[in-house]
Amino acid sequence: MKKVLWLIVCLMTMVASANAHNVHYPTYTEDGITYVANYRDKQGNFSDWDVLKVDKPYDKTIIIPNKIVIDGKEETLNRIKGGAFSTCISLDSLIISDGLYVEEEGFKGCKELEYLYYSSNSCRWSTKNKYSYYLDLSCKTLETSVGVAEDAFWKSVEKTLEKLIIKEDSKFILTRIDGCKKLKTIICHAINPPKTGPVSSPYGYGSGCGHEKFASYQWSIITLYVPRESLEDYYFHNVWGEIDNIYAIDEMVETPTFINSTIANGVIMDDVWYSLDGTKVDEPTKGVYIKNGKKYVVK
Repeated sequence: MKKVLWLIVCLMTMVASANAHNVHYPTYTEDGITYVANYRDKQGNFSDWDVLKVDKPYDKTIIIPNKIVIDGKEETLNRIKGGAFSTCISLDSLIISDGLYVEEEGFKGCKELEYLYYSSNSCRWSTKNKYSYYLDLSCKTLETSVGVAEDAFWKSVEKTLEKLIIKEDSKFILTRIDGCKKLKTIICHAINPPKTGPVSSPYGYGSGCGHEKFASYQWSIITLYVPRESLEDYYFHNVWGEIDNIYAIDEMVETPTFINSTIANGVIMDDVWYSLDGTKVDEPTKGVYIKNGKKYVVK
């Protein structure tokens, strides 16, 4: 009798396990972006939504929010799945709201970005080759708050990166800057010089994830802009002070607008015109601009 009961329990466990693996996770599509749930609780409710696919082949500017409303309920987004941007052939500017993970090959298709806003420090490492899932990523202007620790990220952008914009907080950790041979401008809004100490990846791979320094050839070719009240702190910093040309941000001909200060839940909503690189524009001329989270083409 005990053997029969044990057999029944085993069969019930196997059926439950099979059903769990065969759960159909729902998808939701809005404005060309398809989301998929990745968790179901005991009551059968789905949550923890991911960006599955971005079907906007002709959009030059794409904004990925961190919250969406599905069936009247606000849901939080967690990650961007691999290959989500693979068909975005016209993509120039990509804004990924804070807090989203990017999975292996999540940036696939982002080969010629003029501008990238990305501040998460929780990127996914590849299981095979730590450089593989960022090989399709490149950008000329990167705006961030946290120095993405993985070599893979910086290894991808180092051949194209020309301008680095660092948010006003000081969580940015200097990594891999020494390999960015085209980098000419750094605009750092941090009052205190960002950290340059040992870096470890989010998954505990030790402190060999980046070089906390500038290469000697960069000392004279990079121009660093910082808050005026912090000029002295940067001048005498043991790493940031290596840069020969350090000026106050208010001395720039065009003071850049930090784009994330105008983002609410991933959408720019302040009735102001912005260029694709996040600069505030009084009167838009010919080109592509963003206003209240929407893209406009001015001819």
